[in-house]
Amino acid sequence: MVNMQNISGFAVPLGALKTEESPVIGEYTSLVQAGEFAKKCGFSVIQLLPVLDSGTQSSPYSSLSAFALHPIYINLSRIRGFDYCLQNDKSFKKAYNALLKHKNDARFDYEAVLNAKERLLKKNWNALIHSCACTPDSGTPLQALKKKFDNFIESKPWLKSYCVFKALKSKYAQASSQTWDKRDRNLTKDEIEKRWNDKRLLTKHLFYAFEQYLAFKQFKESSETLRSMGITLKGDLPILLNDDSCDVWATPELFNQKLRAGSPPDGDNPTGQNWGFPVYNWAAQKKDNYAWWKLRLSECSLFFGAYRLDHIPGFFRLWAMPAGERTAEMGRTEPHSTITRISLMNANFTKERIKWLSEPHIPTEVIFRIIGSLEKSHEILGLFCTRIGFEELWNFKPEIKSTADIESVNLSSLELDEEIQHEITALMVGWWKNRALIEIEKGKFVPYHKYGESSAWNSLNADEKATLSQMFGTLAKKQSKLWKMQAESIFKELVPHTDMVPCGEDLGVFIDCMPKTLEKFGILSLKVIRWCRAWFSEGQPFDDVKKYKKLSLVTTSVHDSSTLRQWWDTEKDSAKAFEKAFLAKKTRKQTAPHDEPLLEHLYVSDFTPEIAEKVLSACAKTNGAWFVPPIQDWLYLDAEKKSPCWSENAKDERVNIPGTVSRFNWTYRIPLTIEKLMEKDELIEKINRIVKIHDKK
Repeated sequence: MVNMQNISGFAVPLGALKTEESPVIGEYTSLVQAGEFAKKCGFSVIQLLPVLDSGTQSSPYSSLSAFALHPIYINLSRIRGFDYCLQNDKSFKKAYNALLKHKNDARFDYEAVLNAKERLLKKNWNALIHSCACTPDSGTPLQALKKKFDNFIESKPWLKSYCVFKALKSKYAQASSQTWDKRDRNLTKDEIEKRWNDKRLLTKHLFYAFEQYLAFKQFKESSETLRSMGITLKGDLPILLNDDSCDVWATPELFNQKLRAGSPPDGDNPTGQNWGFPVYNWAAQKKDNYAWWKLRLSECSLFFGAYRLDHIPGFFRLWAMPAGERTAEMGRTEPHSTITRISLMNANFTKERIKWLSEPHIPTEVIFRIIGSLEKSHEILGLFCTRIGFEELWNFKPEIKSTADIESVNLSSLELDEEIQHEITALMVGWWKNRALIEIEKGKFVPYHKYGESSAWNSLNADEKATLSQMFGTLAKKQSKLWKMQAESIFKELVPHTDMVPCGEDLGVFIDCMPKTLEKFGILSLKVIRWCRAWFSEGQPFDDVKKYKKLSLVTTSVHDSSTLRQWWDTEKDSAKAFEKAFLAKKTRKQTAPHDEPLLEHLYVSDFTPEIAEKVLSACAKTNGAWFVPPIQDWLYLDAEKKSPCWSENAKDERVNIPGTVSRFNWTYRIPLTIEKLMEKDELIEKINRIVKIHDKK
């Protein structure tokens, strides 16, 4: 059971930490200085974003491996042979000095740092294996390294596959494994082992093992130091993996690669979100009691005392769509219940009526309006569809199974303008989604998420609509039970597997059974205060932080949101509502004691350290056991102008802007070194006061 003692801390991407020793990017060793700062502030928790190898992708949630640590966070200066290389290899020294030139950048350059460190690590590795950096009594360098590696390699059942995968990624110039030659794309476990043992590839494979050895060693030593300080390090486990990942490549049986995960259509996202990640084959994982997930947790427990389960609703159910779909509209939940053809027929829907509901029926007229020729319209429709008898109606051909198949139909031979071709393809994609039911297996159906917008639904009479609506309602109840059973099956195995405190990212999706299930297994729920409001009540008042469930991790911002400062300055209505709920003083007129209380507003247009202190102090009164705002929100307490902890523009303090891909995302750095932060006595005193508000409750 989770320790319900109140504790506070800060969240930070590891790369954001800046120290005198690691001035370009935060490194595993930087955590020791971060722990010293945390201790001085009265913090008990440091929460990190994922630190897994994400290859050329800066997003830590797009990892190449569920286990391998990111080599970008290795401290080069702590490696055996580094000093020798720096003193005796001019190209090494030049490359290292070029890397250090980035130390004053406002944000770190992910690609530049990654490439520079990769080159330097390889140079260091080559020096070691060519005797340059070894002592006379250590034997031949490769033998010495192998002796050190043997226990490490054998203790990591995932490592050999990872090293082979990384070598292949290098062979294909970092291209996605989905594009590799078939002989490399579909290796069996025995073939991977054979590739690992290939003497011609040994040095390359051992280099990637060398990187992991260094990363694990540095991270483990730092995490043990934090433990000795009484600081809990909290990790982050991305729920899903990229289809270009070692795990999907080496253990495909754990995944359902015919489906892709995402989120369903809603008001903000009318086509939903297709994340592109394959979904899990939970049935296969259950057969071995979720051994792969247990291994993930065991590896994490080497470093962390707590962990964040990313997108925890996904353990109950994932929104999944066929791999060839561009959007999430053709999705359904996994797991799911279905409506059978027999049950539909028993409800007086004929075979023809079921076909009408589950297959788009495209009238010739829709193409004729564009082309103006019946013959040409038939020719075009014949590329996508099969005509229904002699009617001017068409069904998609059986080989058309997704929007990708529609988009692959070549219209260039029809001598149409390119713009007309695009219009026809878009029209056919629209009709592909024009249905009320989706047949996911022969004779088994689920409702199309936007069935109410379909031609088929709107052609039904009132009784037919009522019958189907009732069937959909029954289906939803069955699915809710399925989701609860799946989550409990998983959590029952995973949560007791380690002593780490489990925390769930349960934002954005509400599942009826989720709150009680999380509570049952002692999983902390996430509360982002600005989003905890009675959204369907008049005025959308904020929830009282003093009434949050104890089993909560409470924060002011997250890596995908604006910071406290940016929120206050740009979302005025929300900030004013917060002020009214938590900051404004209430007074009464002396002459009218029964009047409604008046509010003395504290709100000012610009965010200030005073506002930061008032907001954080109000939030610290939460009943939630853990209070862990991001480091940026804590640094806003700094009022010293000579060496401010603030960026010139609030937008530059964000970690990520969802829905965008840029060099900006995931490259935030704190503006001062941790050593400089530790000299800010006034800032530290303010933090201590706020921490005591929460932790002493």
